[in-house]
Amino acid sequence: MTKLGTKQKLLAKKPSSLSGILSVPGDKSISHRAIVLSMIAHETTRIFNFLDSTDTNKSLSAAIQLGIECEKKGELLKVRGKGLYGLKPPEQELFFGNSGTSMRLFMGVLSAQKFSSTLAGDSSLNSRPMERVAIPLRNMGACIEMEEDHAPVQIYPSEQIIGCKQKLKVPSAQVKSAILLAALYANSKTILKTDWITRNHTELMLEFFGCPINHNDKEVIIKYGEIKGRNALTIPGDFSSAAFLILATLLAKNSQIIIKDVGLNPTRTGFIKILQMMGGDITTTIDPNSSFEIQGTIKVRSSVLRGITVPNNLVSLSIDELPLVCLAAACAQGITTIRNASELRFKESDRITAMVALLSKLSIEVKELKDGLVINGGVITGGEIDSFGDHRIAMVALIASACSKSEILVHNTENINTSFPNFVETVNHLGMDIINPDH
Repeated sequence: MTKLGTKQKLLAKKPSSLSGILSVPGDKSISHRAIVLSMIAHETTRIFNFLDSTDTNKSLSAAIQLGIECEKKGELLKVRGKGLYGLKPPEQELFFGNSGTSMRLFMGVLSAQKFSSTLAGDSSLNSRPMERVAIPLRNMGACIEMEEDHAPVQIYPSEQIIGCKQKLKVPSAQVKSAILLAALYANSKTILKTDWITRNHTELMLEFFGCPINHNDKEVIIKYGEIKGRNALTIPGDFSSAAFLILATLLAKNSQIIIKDVGLNPTRTGFIKILQMMGGDITTTIDPNSSFEIQGTIKVRSSVLRGITVPNNLVSLSIDELPLVCLAAACAQGITTIRNASELRFKESDRITAMVALLSKLSIEVKELKDGLVINGGVITGGEIDSFGDHRIAMVALIASACSKSEILVHNTENINTSFPNFVETVNHLGMDIINPDH
């Protein structure tokens, strides 16, 4: 695996065509949750296809600091859970690097412990909003302090976590998950209502671990209590990683790929529906042997795309893939409008502003809105792009070379390791031409 060095840059040249049959690394969101739930479950959980990335290893490191024994052997990760109350106080602050998912999930668990903890991150994570997590946890009795909505987050022991009825205030699966994790420690059932469909990996995994939980698109009802480790938890391929390969294939000429064993959870695949509305030739087949998460195969062929107004109901189902939707719009015929996507401003970068800057650099006409973008499809030129330290922006810029007139140089690409460590090798195997120009 090629490690991307500090401030590394990558050069992408236009490929002739893409083809191949492949799989992608384990799902990042599910890998985080597998660590957290295994940690507080009774007995050992055996995890297969855990994503070995910078972000997920921050969750693993935090679990170890809290006294959990973790053992990696090839494709197998064993986590010896200690139950809800078996964690030990950390000897120093828990550092989560750039991983917002790690910090927010651990806030849910640590808010219910009988010891204090401090959660911090790098400069990017320490600038992301955390009160959106702290407020609903405080409603449940948690004692959480921070300055001006940002990490470091200080958590103190609470007298009791209270089961209560709340409404999710933002369309964030991370906030929802923090509430559900704290609810395992509550003195009565917790009812969480929502107006948005957000990814439901936490609900599905809680079910898998034996938690009494009922959930649908509008409401989650969870009863407090212990959960039990699982002998075999297999993580499907990451759909968000597969999304880069899907779009590259649609944009490149005379191309066709097949992606196997990838997660097809309906709360994650809004991106496919959007691209199909734009004219993308994408078919999916669900594996009848799927476990707690639906998985299957995706087949993609080169397509001519057309601009659309992205339906509001698909925005939260494609939140991590919306930068790719912006790139698809840039290569499509006509105008594409994306609204109700203000959540993009609270990711590793402000992804609305970042995509406006990226597309403008590539000679695409784009208008920035408070909650989205209006993109007029055109011809992508080459150019130099800064990733804003955001792994998804870096990969989108590199994928743009699939249909650019000339090469694209992307600066600050080391963060690709946070979610898709073998990205360059994977896309080059399909026919992309991405190199480190300094080597």
